[in-house]
Amino acid sequence: MTRDLLFEIGIEELPAGYVQPALDQLERGVRAALQESRLAFDDVVTYGTPRRLTVFIADVSETQRDFDEDAMGPAAKVAFDAEGKPTRALMGFCAGKGVDVSSVSRVETPKGEYVAVTVHHKGAPAADVLPLLLGAVATKLQYPKSMRWDGGDYRAGRPVRWLAALFGDAVLPVSAFGLTAGRTTYGHRFLHPATLEIPSPRKYVEALLGAQVYADHRARRMRLDEQIASQAHAAGGRVVADEELTDINNFLQEFPTAFTGHFDAKYLDLPREVIVTALREHQRFFAVEKTDGTLLPCFVAVRNGDERGLDIVRRGNEGVLVARLEDAKFYWDTDLKVGPADLVEKLDHVVWMEGLGSLRAKATRLESLTAWLAERIAPTAQVAAQRAALLAKTDLLGEMIGSGKEYASLEGIMGGYYARRHGESEAVATAIAEHYLPRGAGDPLPTTPAGLVLSLADKLDHVAGAFVAGKSPTGSEDPYGVRRAANGAIRLVIEQGAALDLRAAAMEITRPFFANDPDLPQAEIMKKLGEFLRGRVDTALDERGVPYDSREAALEARIVMGNATRPGWCDAADALARAQTLVALRGESHFTPLVVLFKRVANILKAATEPLPGQVDAARLTEPAEQALLAALQKARATTEPLWEKHAYRGILLGLLGMENAIHGFFDGVMVNAEDAAVRANRLQLLAEVRDLFLRGWDLSKVVVEGEKN
Repeated sequence: MTRDLLFEIGIEELPAGYVQPALDQLERGVRAALQESRLAFDDVVTYGTPRRLTVFIADVSETQRDFDEDAMGPAAKVAFDAEGKPTRALMGFCAGKGVDVSSVSRVETPKGEYVAVTVHHKGAPAADVLPLLLGAVATKLQYPKSMRWDGGDYRAGRPVRWLAALFGDAVLPVSAFGLTAGRTTYGHRFLHPATLEIPSPRKYVEALLGAQVYADHRARRMRLDEQIASQAHAAGGRVVADEELTDINNFLQEFPTAFTGHFDAKYLDLPREVIVTALREHQRFFAVEKTDGTLLPCFVAVRNGDERGLDIVRRGNEGVLVARLEDAKFYWDTDLKVGPADLVEKLDHVVWMEGLGSLRAKATRLESLTAWLAERIAPTAQVAAQRAALLAKTDLLGEMIGSGKEYASLEGIMGGYYARRHGESEAVATAIAEHYLPRGAGDPLPTTPAGLVLSLADKLDHVAGAFVAGKSPTGSEDPYGVRRAANGAIRLVIEQGAALDLRAAAMEITRPFFANDPDLPQAEIMKKLGEFLRGRVDTALDERGVPYDSREAALEARIVMGNATRPGWCDAADALARAQTLVALRGESHFTPLVVLFKRVANILKAATEPLPGQVDAARLTEPAEQALLAALQKARATTEPLWEKHAYRGILLGLLGMENAIHGFFDGVMVNAEDAAVRANRLQLLAEVRDLFLRGWDLSKVVVEGEKN
């Protein structure tokens, strides 16, 4: 037999961002607790509003599942005396398990003979188990910030004011937060403030709807989407899509009603982003645009109630919005009076990061770094990128960004507008506007070469500066957003396919810091910075689905960059390409022989302790197997050399596999560790050159193959 289960936590209005994470925890917690308690169930569904967190579980078993426990008792020599009769130790064990001595069996273990018994546990009624189970789940919910109330040691996102719990038609006396659950809930705070009896778990949503509460947040979201779209259409446009804002409004309301408001068209002279931000950040309004993307002088807002008194609500919201738009217009007009170029020297009075000087010093570094980066990844963008680097931070001195948090998210964007208004080129203005991109994982990338170069320079300078100043991330702590900046930089080079040596870039970025302070522990800082950047590249490959061993093989390669050799992680875009090629080859018949081939060579060299000559002496290769391997090596070099420039990594791997027979023949035909030291060193040098040809793209010793014996 089964019954439906409902549990509601009635709480004072939660912030919108708290509700969905709490519902997710509630669902996971109830599922896990029911499974652990051996209570079968069908489906788990959550419902959430600002004032209630609810879980509905269909068809919960009325009784726990029985189970048998195999319990090990004392050693047989302790359980029975010399005459084979039970001792007190055995009788005590059996009494503790609730079984008769006759049910005991003897079992052999590595420690000798012991006694054991199978104990049958009969399931308890669910009604006895569920109250404690649900109370424990409720009190374990975590919130970004918690409150305490009523003098008790209760903690939750907001004070909990009621509990309701039903198992079928019966009330479950769940106790938590100093409350005991009943079958009473509350309707909408204003539209239906009276208490409400919940008839049954399956009628919960219906009963609350009659009390002016859309308890099901999914249905409430659908209603909200339809209303917002309808209001925007009636105003002659379409809503500016904003999924996050819709979610926020959804979890601010129990009975949402969308309506349209208007503002004076003169404010449309403000930049689009300013208007949208003014509507969104404090008021939670939706902007409305024409089909060509230009804004209309209206907005869609959502109230927590019905249409009664809606004109008064509309006028009140319009009045508040006008005040915010007036502030924005004042900021805009004031900022336009001074051009970005006239503000550059004032950056000298703004500290960038404690111990690392001013924003003016940062602008100087960015000018130099953008030139260095542009030369390598976007030569045509150098002039625009350097000019944008000088001006990029000047909008921080303006009223729009500097007056408060409301428009702080428009850093860079406003700088682009100011630069454009004061005669800077479109390339410079766009680069300034784009240089914070991407701010997060879901953000778009810069669309212009100059924007790419400046964004990369800004992020890498931020990362390097943090390490120089001793503000690098520690564990889960990253107050300066260093990981976010590094992740953005790695994403830029990977998704733009930029061939950039990150280690060389790190040396270039830190050069001014070390020049200004020779006492800095340069070697230690560079070692930590390199390890950090490698870790960020590894994370980027992991996020793109590359398995651990393939990542390691690519990152530990010794890639050739110009006239230098660098670790495989230094070129992040190339590391991804090499790793993905390895992953693609994994399912083919070539893969295992390729890995085994490399490991056989690498293992011999790992055991060698003597220095190698650095070059093979072909005259000393007198054995046919030696000569065959040299020929195979030379052929593999000739085959793969043009492929490296083309990044044709599959072809390279197959070309390396062409040495398979010669390598195996070499091991079968000669003694590598010959007694003659010169012969031995020459043979090891030959193997080292074979290994190094592989290592140019992959360290295949990191790859795990099926059935491999370590």
